[in-house]
Amino acid sequence: MAKHLFIDDRFVAETSGLTRRFHQARKCERNPVIRADRPWEKDAAFIDSAMVVYDEAAGRFRAWYQGGACYGPDDGSNMCYATSADGIDWHKPSLGVVEFEGSADNNIVLAATCMMHDPAPIIDPADPDPLRRYKAVWWGGRRDAAQEGGWLLGHCVGFSADGIRWQEHPGNPVWVGDAEVAVPFGLERTGGRLVMYSSADGYGMRVTARSESDDFVRWDLPPAPVFVPDDDDPPGTEAAGLAATDYEGTHVGMLWVARNLPEPGREEWRRIVERNKRQGFFGPPIEMNNVRCREMHTELVASGDGVRWERVHREPLIPLGPEGSWDETLLLASRPLVHGDQIYLYYTGYGRAVPTPGARRLERIQPWNIETGLATLRLDGFASLSAEGAGVLVTEAFTADGTAIAVNADVRGSLRVEVQDDEGRPVAGLTREQAQPIAGDHLRARAAWSSGSDLDSVRGRTIRLKVYVEQGDLYSLSIVDGESQAVLQGINDAYADFPDEEEASTLRRIGPRQERALDSW
Repeated sequence: MAKHLFIDDRFVAETSGLTRRFHQARKCERNPVIRADRPWEKDAAFIDSAMVVYDEAAGRFRAWYQGGACYGPDDGSNMCYATSADGIDWHKPSLGVVEFEGSADNNIVLAATCMMHDPAPIIDPADPDPLRRYKAVWWGGRRDAAQEGGWLLGHCVGFSADGIRWQEHPGNPVWVGDAEVAVPFGLERTGGRLVMYSSADGYGMRVTARSESDDFVRWDLPPAPVFVPDDDDPPGTEAAGLAATDYEGTHVGMLWVARNLPEPGREEWRRIVERNKRQGFFGPPIEMNNVRCREMHTELVASGDGVRWERVHREPLIPLGPEGSWDETLLLASRPLVHGDQIYLYYTGYGRAVPTPGARRLERIQPWNIETGLATLRLDGFASLSAEGAGVLVTEAFTADGTAIAVNADVRGSLRVEVQDDEGRPVAGLTREQAQPIAGDHLRARAAWSSGSDLDSVRGRTIRLKVYVEQGDLYSLSIVDGESQAVLQGINDAYADFPDEEEASTLRRIGPRQERALDSW
């Protein structure tokens, strides 16, 4: 199945009457959902670089997160593990794996030799060695008397067969240098080389770069920058890191954007940016964000190949919290997780704990913990093509390799799909006039025509779609095979039999229509 989102224009040839509309994620009212409430977690239980997956076999969410903020090489920070039935209420099991203050009665899965800053695990079924099925990278190191401060710091890696019992690589750090935060691409690797996105040193101007590896130990260095500040950013903006995953063919990323306060002048900041570019990714620190950065948020970015990225929307994907809240100054989203009919965005939040540099008024300051929140979007709900009146989308040409078209849309008027040949001529039996209108809020509505024809009649041919939207939002188009087509038909028929809201709620798990998914929040 091929799914086409409308985050960017890669599937769009032309439009009229349509506007790309980006959507902010909705926060859970019970945030923070993972709190720092165990002695070994100290003041932090956060997840920006870490991982949440849904285990279908077990029917539960599984999370790996950082316990304890990182303040230095011997601060005792660690990687912890938790589970949840609904993604909101989390259980921290006693694992008996790692000893803390004389007891293994805790949920720690890895306490590194040196500090563990931003542990970032992935699941790697593609590795032939079952003992390396789980992989993690973090900022840490080892003792080395020859180094200033007595520690050799850099990226460290570890491996596990089950995600619970871990072994550090004996050669840590495998990547020595001043890159601070690194996040492997994806939640699960399906093949190809391993990819990592890393940020520059936390005491210098941050840019985000990309590196590849065959074994998770030897990385292509230096990494290649993919996000650097530009003139479209306010002065003092930094690209502080990237958490990204493959969303059914589109690389979707959570870009962590830092704002230095008080804002430097445009010319001063341009000189800093140009110096960083000249000196490369590992330039010396400039003592900037360590002193001045007091706000970080998450922006949506997208790519077709993971190499060339686009900052599609330079506004927060999840809004920072109001003044005096636990996530007022820092909100860093982890890699998106799709489960059921929703996109789950777990994020690190932090409130105002110190005065903002240059502040001219009193601020509400509290000793906040760094903890984990949750926000959600509807399936495919990052962005939509929106029509207030009549709108038209013409897609790029593609080879028809399925039998049906599934539409994710919220339509207040009507939506019709026409199939055209590669020269823009309507295909007989699949024209606008024969298209059955789609109305309402659907996640997987099937496009149909009065002729009874479907894409099987043009299988293997080059086609494009012309979509007519009246008063609605189009989130995605999917080309599905025959089996999926049967499922779509079953969903549509079933929902028609359950018009009652109470009965319809039982079908939300398979997504015939997007409802208010978590009314209880």
